[in-house]
Amino acid sequence: MKAPLKPDTSRVFAIHNHIVLVSGQRSYTHQRTQALIVELALAGPVKVLIGGNRYDHYGINYALATATSRYEHILEENLQLSRAETCYQMVELLNQTLADQTPSLVLDLLTPFQDESVPEREINQLLFEVILELRRLSRDAAVVVSAHTGQDRPRLLKVLENAVDRVECPPVYPFQPILQQSLVG
Repeated sequence: MKAPLKPDTSRVFAIHNHIVLVSGQRSYTHQRTQALIVELALAGPVKVLIGGNRYDHYGINYALATATSRYEHILEENLQLSRAETCYQMVELLNQTLADQTPSLVLDLLTPFQDESVPEREINQLLFEVILELRRLSRDAAVVVSAHTGQDRPRLLKVLENAVDRVECPPVYPFQPILQQSLVG
């Protein structure tokens, strides 16, 4: 497994020709990608490609409104939102996304791949097509992908981890036992 990358947006987006995976529990990936969206939107255009139906419009709007009085302008001009609800749509969405110098965030990439009605072999082929498209997009700009643990097909996350250049996970803190003074003398 790749070494975890500390959450530092400037470091993540200074890297071209790299794909960064933000992985962990859904709450972590959601919080981390929301912070990235806001920071990038304040700086300029950003493509946000959404897998499934989970995108916190209110959270992003509120975060931008607390950061600047120009939040409406930023929402209209800097956020380019697209959504894919199926794995087929995700391949098509990435295929149609222009490769330019605008950073791309792909939220919940593996969510559309959880459809049990799609044969396993087809899921594998479509995931490899997605990886090729992510590499194409990363040639000119940074690409950050989020995928959370706990999906029905955990091997897809492992394939994705092996395909990206860096994996960012929540920090792991070593176990610290609580020391208690003895009551018996």
